[in-house]
Amino acid sequence: GGMRMRPYILMSESPREAGRVISEEAARKVTQMMVSAVEKAEIARIPRYAVAGKTGTAFIPDFKRGGYTDNVINTYVGFAPANDPQFTVLVRLDDPAGAPLAGLTVVPAFRELTKFILNYYNIPPDRPQ
Repeated sequence: GGMRMRPYILMSESPREAGRVISEEAARKVTQMMVSAVEKAEIARIPRYAVAGKTGTAFIPDFKRGGYTDNVINTYVGFAPANDPQFTVLVRLDDPAGAPLAGLTVVPAFRELTKFILNYYNIPPDRPQ
């Protein structure tokens, strides 16, 4: 709901709020947009779960000559279940060969890793079958 959470890795730790970043209403709207993006694109969709996600593609800077190269960095960040997030996943791929779009590279990896985490930690579905 718009709060920045202090990161942690161990399951024995509980998340702690670290301060408001955006309003609860803005957080709800952004989450809805991210879920809608997953539902429409389908490639990151996981049956019975609301998943929120967003692609990113950025050109790699050319530090020697200035400006940017023709190579890209693909990212996909998302969280699940979207209405009660239990984890966040970020997948990054530098200079993907033959597939410059994030939807063809990092999104399938995100989906498989997210499915694994949901299953491994036995996180219950948040949508009916």
